[in-house]
Amino acid sequence: MPRIAVLDYRLTPDVREQIQALASNRVVFPKSRCPEDELIAQTGDAEIVLASPWDKLSASYFDACPAIKYIGLCGTSTANIALDELKKRHITFSNIVSHHKEPVAEFFFMQLMSLLRGAGKYQWRAEEHELKGKRLGIIGLGAVGQAVAHLALAYKTDATYYSPHRKQDWEDRGLKYLDISELTKSNEILIICSPTNVEVLGKAEFDAMPPGSILLQASAGSPFDKTAFYDWIAREDNYALFDMSAGVQNHQAYKALPRVIFSEAVAGDTYESNQRRALRAVENLKQHLQSQTTR
Repeated sequence: MPRIAVLDYRLTPDVREQIQALASNRVVFPKSRCPEDELIAQTGDAEIVLASPWDKLSASYFDACPAIKYIGLCGTSTANIALDELKKRHITFSNIVSHHKEPVAEFFFMQLMSLLRGAGKYQWRAEEHELKGKRLGIIGLGAVGQAVAHLALAYKTDATYYSPHRKQDWEDRGLKYLDISELTKSNEILIICSPTNVEVLGKAEFDAMPPGSILLQASAGSPFDKTAFYDWIAREDNYALFDMSAGVQNHQAYKALPRVIFSEAVAGDTYESNQRRALRAVENLKQHLQSQTTR
């Protein structure tokens, strides 16, 4: 049986029991995110590591933890994993196909409705507004973008999208395609659903956005030019909404800005999504262990 380390704090109790049953050591399960300087201590001499998408596993981490043979990512985005180091060190890796798209969409529509109706700290305009009929643009139509599009159409918004690849099936459902320049200047609500750390908005796009716009970042990391964002949010009546998928550094940078709503929750984290994520990660681990015994 291998020595296992867990870096992801979101695993449910029944899944923790399954992981412990696979380990030769007593597994220590963190209660919160592991700061970067504690990842090495938490890993120790483990051969198997179950990590979250926010754990930064760099070359120096792998240098300090040479016993690692397998990394199981309890999530989808590999932005914080030094994939070239995995290949160089012959470390097996697995992650999870997007599993949390619906709760992400639910969370941001909840935040959006709160802003339109004035149920939180801010109210978008002097009068309470409904979402129906609002001009809403979606950047990126992957798993999360499609979940957002589903709700946008259900709320009967005037929904448009931009994606490097057009999606005819969604256009058949009523979602209209616009190129990025048209999308940014035509919508009062803009939702970023691009892959992690892929920059989709620069100065030209921010300058084109109508006064009194709402920007929601439903993607992870930093998907826009920060200087351009600071200039844009400084303009009266613009609003921006984030969750902690944007990262701790961005939380520190943006949370005190006027008209910024930066939730300290992770939009995709619910009991159900954590359960699905954890079970998939354990299944990946079991498949890896099985492959080792059949060699």
